[in-house]
Amino acid sequence: MIKNRQERHAAGDRLNARAVLESINASMDQDFHTLSTSQVDKLLVEADRVRYQKPKGANGSRARYFYQRLQRQARG
Repeated sequence: MIKNRQERHAAGDRLNARAVLESINASMDQDFHTLSTSQVDKLLVEADRVRYQKPKGANGSRARYFYQRLQRQARG
């Protein structure tokens, strides 16, 4: 059976999130505060590439929110 569009996108998002985490050498369960400066810099480059904006009224950095989003997507 052919998956619907939303399921296909979720699968693609999961694969992409895992690839990004792998490219910055981070695991899916790693705490943001244990990332090195270079890992955070690479994370922000990816956030810029996808034009990520943190939620309004967010209490934290854009990098941390983007990292948490990637972790959620990677777990799928």
